[in-house]
Amino acid sequence: MNVPWLSVPGETRPESAAGTLAVCFAPTGAHGSTFANWRGRLPEDTALALITPPGRGTRVDAEPVTDMTAYADAVAAEIRALRGGRRLVLIGVSLGALLAYETCCRLLDSGVPVARLCAVAGQCPGDFHGDGGDVTVEDARAFAAGTGLTDPELLADLEFEEVLLPPVIADLQLAAGYDGSRSPVPHVELRAVWATEDPHVPEVTVRRWIDWTRGECTLLSVEGGHYAHQENPAAVISACLDGLPGARPSRRSVLGAGATAVAGTVLGLAAVPATTPRASAAAPTAAGGISFEGDPTDPVGLAVAMIRQNTSNPGDGAHTQPFAQMLQGIFRAAGVGTEIVPTPKEGNVHFFARVPGSGAARKKPLVLLGHSDVVPAIGDKWTTDPFAGDIKDGKLYGRGSLDMKGVNAAFVAALLRHVREGATFDRDIVFWSDCDEEQGPYGVRWFLTEHPGKVEAGAVITEGGWVLNQRDGRTPMIASLTCNDKRSLLLRLETSSYATHTSKPFTGQAVIRLGEVLDQLGQWRAHIRPNALSRQYFAELAEATTEPSLAEALREMLDARTEQQRDRAGEAVVRLSETPELHNAMLRTTLAFTSAQSGYYPSIVPGTATAEFRAAFLPGADDPGRIVAELRSLIGNRAALTVVGSPGESEQQALDRLRGYLAVPDSGYDTDVFRAWQTAVRRTHPGVRATACQFEAVTSAVPFREQNVPVYGMYPFTVNRDMLKRMHGTDEHIGVEALRQGTETVYQLLAGLRTES
Repeated sequence: MNVPWLSVPGETRPESAAGTLAVCFAPTGAHGSTFANWRGRLPEDTALALITPPGRGTRVDAEPVTDMTAYADAVAAEIRALRGGRRLVLIGVSLGALLAYETCCRLLDSGVPVARLCAVAGQCPGDFHGDGGDVTVEDARAFAAGTGLTDPELLADLEFEEVLLPPVIADLQLAAGYDGSRSPVPHVELRAVWATEDPHVPEVTVRRWIDWTRGECTLLSVEGGHYAHQENPAAVISACLDGLPGARPSRRSVLGAGATAVAGTVLGLAAVPATTPRASAAAPTAAGGISFEGDPTDPVGLAVAMIRQNTSNPGDGAHTQPFAQMLQGIFRAAGVGTEIVPTPKEGNVHFFARVPGSGAARKKPLVLLGHSDVVPAIGDKWTTDPFAGDIKDGKLYGRGSLDMKGVNAAFVAALLRHVREGATFDRDIVFWSDCDEEQGPYGVRWFLTEHPGKVEAGAVITEGGWVLNQRDGRTPMIASLTCNDKRSLLLRLETSSYATHTSKPFTGQAVIRLGEVLDQLGQWRAHIRPNALSRQYFAELAEATTEPSLAEALREMLDARTEQQRDRAGEAVVRLSETPELHNAMLRTTLAFTSAQSGYYPSIVPGTATAEFRAAFLPGADDPGRIVAELRSLIGNRAALTVVGSPGESEQQALDRLRGYLAVPDSGYDTDVFRAWQTAVRRTHPGVRATACQFEAVTSAVPFREQNVPVYGMYPFTVNRDMLKRMHGTDEHIGVEALRQGTETVYQLLAGLRTES
């Protein structure tokens, strides 16, 4: 009897059905029943199609399929028969992601449209090379125990093992023989979903799905482990099915965790749920948002309330609308006009508040540019809740406290203090909270392109320069306002050997070779090449420091006539600095290693290993192409080094684009805004040198600088080495009193732009 692969529970007439057909591909060793708890949780117009391959479930007596082509061909044929007029969404979990991908390719090739492809906790096709070899019972047993597919005690039951292991062996054999490099790259909307507690398929692995579609790719996270589709079905369903064109909204009331929790997990990508705010700082509204109830001129209370808004950005933009609505309430209460501008991603918005200037000959606006999104607070363990805004020992802890909700709070508090005083300015002052600064397609560049003329900035102040103390850690030494950013290039390493059974290890394994190459690159140092901005900063630092040895090394570096002298003196500067990582980055090209990946099965020595790292360049210093060539010469033929550009971009195009960014001129410091900042520093930090500077990172400034709009960067509060090291890291924090003093600096800067009363 010819038993079908697909079934749609409860459906009798598929040819007349409408809405969405969600076809679910199970993980290794499983079949359609693994999605049983999805029924009753789906959007109203969505039907669930479950796959039962030969060799399991009701087809347990059939011969398992171990060939990816045969598997995908069979499923694609049945989908075509069942589809009717419905939109198709293919959802694959773990190994099922590959099966969904191959099935998608076949459907598209036959002219059947696929509305969306979803890969949940799965490796991308490029991770498979078809050289896995035979799979043994021991391999299957190790996989079942290692991934939590079943309890170890059940594996000791021989009868249970005889039922469980054959489909596991078949699926592992299917994966071992699969060569993803032969697969075409389809044009389909793709959602790649990783689970925050998944030890087998981490975020860096899921991110590689970006290269496996020519359409839009969205990266999302959900709470849970490798089998999050069972542990947290509501979040996975929402990640896969929300926002389909023409679909009716999900029935949020029936989603297991409730509407707010699901939105926080999927849209805001919260790894740690936000805690309930203290009533003194913020309170929930009837609509489920948060309103600020404290003093809007108090930067500490503002920063606490901002931190408690979890605006984590996993890579495709954050859920910033509640944050924007809180800001809107704050500014409206002060009588300031506001606007929330949506982006194509639901819940991801820009926020604007504008204080109008006075007089007929007003200058172009000053934009205080902050960003509402923050990097996720996952992976490394915090000693505090990263979204609680706790204050301990005079420090405010929380994700974004430094980058950059503390600065946002200083901007807002200082501006509203002027508004409360009835001040008028010689230009409009615009506070802009960008939603996609950390990652995502809808940031400042998108906004300026899509809304030309909406923000005619005369100057911009955003994140950037630092206020540093003397060696005593208490006495302010130097304040900097950055006038240009470094730019970075993503590079990928790959080592190759051959895959084999772990019982036969050999010299030259890919993972070992990757480690050796990474160690060599980690020891590499670019030459010390301070550009004009860095030279100005370090000349001022030589006058500001009370450490004679540091001052001497700084002058020797700046006066050096040969590269050897400059390198020797520059290394001494870094060694003697109280913030060596910061000053090193201001002096040379740097390499930062972000990820490494290899292996896909516990009894296979993998044949390839990869790592990614970023090379960051100073404008006016090293040429990116020359550095790439130098690194390739250094590692020789032990690894392949490739430049990772934008989709469809060649290496030369990526390098030329970077050179274009690096050629954008510095923002000039012969402006009234720069002078107002210098005056403000003299008032709040008497005796401290205030200088132009090169920023060691990248901000949203480039699109403005490309339009010849001066952009200046400041973190107005004093910082130390520990605080700088925790930026984007664990236990991120700022000093409470430093935040208050930094806010006073912003207030005094704006005071320099007030008109006479």
